[in-house]
Amino acid sequence: MNKLTLIFALLAALSIAGCATSGSSSSDDNATSASSSSGSGRDAPQVSDAEITSSIQQAFGQDDLLSKANIAVNSNQGVVSLSGRLSARAANRAVSVARAAPGVRRVLWASIEYIPE
Repeated sequence: MNKLTLIFALLAALSIAGCATSGSSSSDDNATSASSSSGSGRDAPQVSDAEITSSIQQAFGQDDLLSKANIAVNSNQGVVSLSGRLSARAANRAVSVARAAPGVRRVLWASIEYIPE
């Protein structure tokens, strides 16, 4: 019985340690919030908010699903805020595309109105 208790205690400690090193960001099921650590490292080149915004808008324009969507993009210190009226599928894609842009630390939906697909 003592070995079993020790194993559970060890697994719990490893689980907690793993959570602590992976960060504390979360995302909602409806993609209202997502995090990314790209470009946030100490040695990563600095990317201005204007460059981040431009890069995301350009990526949206090249995406078949997002090119016709009206999505407002703002960036402040690498935290990107999106606003728009679009389907849930398009909203999820927009978050993924925005997260991939250089310098993005986090992506949030400032305002979203879901429309049927």
